[in-house]
Amino acid sequence: MNLNFNMIPNAEAPLPPKPTIYPPCGPVTGVFRKNVTSYKGIPFAKPPVGPLRFRPPEPAPAWISPRECFEFSDKCLQFGGILADLPPMYSAVGKSEDCLYLNVWTPATEPGEKLPVYVYVHGGGFATGSGSELMFDGANMAGRGVVVVTFNYRLGAFGFLALGAMAEESGSIGNLGLLDQIQALKWVRENIEAFGGDPENITLGGESAGAFSVTGLLLSPLTRGLFHRAIVESGSILSIGAFCTRAKGNLAKSIAMGKDFAQIFGADDSPEGLEKLREAPAEAMAYLSMIKADRALPLRFSFWPVFDGVILPKDPIQALKNGDYNAVDLLIGYNTNEATLFFKSNNNFGSYQMMIYDLFGADNAPAVFERFPIEDERKAERQLEAIFTHTGFILGMRIIADYFADAGRSVFFYNFNYDPAILKIVGLDTAHSLELPFVFGNAIGKMRISKISILSDQMQTHWTNFMKTGNPNTGGEYKNMMFWPFYNTRTRQLMVFDKELSNKTMPDADTLDFLQNLLYGKKPYYL
Repeated sequence: MNLNFNMIPNAEAPLPPKPTIYPPCGPVTGVFRKNVTSYKGIPFAKPPVGPLRFRPPEPAPAWISPRECFEFSDKCLQFGGILADLPPMYSAVGKSEDCLYLNVWTPATEPGEKLPVYVYVHGGGFATGSGSELMFDGANMAGRGVVVVTFNYRLGAFGFLALGAMAEESGSIGNLGLLDQIQALKWVRENIEAFGGDPENITLGGESAGAFSVTGLLLSPLTRGLFHRAIVESGSILSIGAFCTRAKGNLAKSIAMGKDFAQIFGADDSPEGLEKLREAPAEAMAYLSMIKADRALPLRFSFWPVFDGVILPKDPIQALKNGDYNAVDLLIGYNTNEATLFFKSNNNFGSYQMMIYDLFGADNAPAVFERFPIEDERKAERQLEAIFTHTGFILGMRIIADYFADAGRSVFFYNFNYDPAILKIVGLDTAHSLELPFVFGNAIGKMRISKISILSDQMQTHWTNFMKTGNPNTGGEYKNMMFWPFYNTRTRQLMVFDKELSNKTMPDADTLDFLQNLLYGKKPYYL
């Protein structure tokens, strides 16, 4: 999905100027091009290698001499995934365990000017991806008056292995990748003013696993004051059970899975076992991280965040009920056909039954079969896509939005419904991640005005207005655009981004209510 046709370097272009600035981390030299300066590959933590593997991130030491920040760092170790087969030009970096680096794009600013900051968390199922994917290049967004930050965080077992012995060392279990994200936010707060950014106006955003992360950090007691708004695209930490069906975010189940993984390397759940894992070959560990613990289901990566009671609450629904979360303004939404990217072919009635049992458990499966009957086996795939779009994406986001709206926060909910003809032909429709090129303004043709470029401009305007003020319905560029209604639990109005903008009531309320009662009722699935 992450294709970018506008960002292939021109080898004949003149060399751009290279400005140097002096943030607290140490002087950095970037590249100035078209009124935007980029600084790539800035370390925000010590390399998590050797004795620092499977430990919380430690801040990178400051340096004295200017650091040339011209190129992206390596991405974190990973194998496979949806983006694995892209041509090298679209993901032109290597892979390494030494990967905790970030990138900043900043527009030309007047001395002392403080611009809003957008910190973006990449997706990839907590197993693949990086902040250096060209789809996330921040130059276009920065050109609209926002300082943009992307970064890497540890993936797979490196970022989300859970073992009880970790608590003895660091006081928490698993979620190291989330701690990397928190460390990146701390770096931004301490350094971004030197890049022209306002440390008191930071929006945290992400898509897919990045959205799971953002909603998790909204619930984390460790992130108070580190960001002031949130953008959530296609995901919610409440929906872990739809993806990681073995552990479902449960601490004990996650530790049990971690023990199974450690045994592959001849290690147990002990301080000595952790030391043995720190000596294991990194490439082998990354490869084995991609083993699907839930083979019946598509893209069910083994290692996901865990409700540990330290970094994340043990019971996120109870935390929401108690008001124990970062109450910030929220822009949140989903694509109409999220699940088509994950379910393709060979989904007959047998696989439908198996997936329903994995998703909902033996006690709840009969109610799901009754609610979503399959009379024609040829419709099994579409039924699965609909169920998974609701359970894996929309429902968890609706719950988050409901609590935030009822708490008096400004919430703006969207539905991205644009489906290019080519995707409709191959059966993907408005698939997962399709909104990203529209939001970042990359991979959208610039040579002529089209419905696609107009829609992208509208989305970029709404997104950056929200980053600036907390309300997408502001700014001079907003004029003549449709008003995006505030979301509330009474009307549940959405903005629909399609060939034409429109408003509508969130569909499938009865289905979402049924699923919410099933998964989060008397006993939430993760307990």
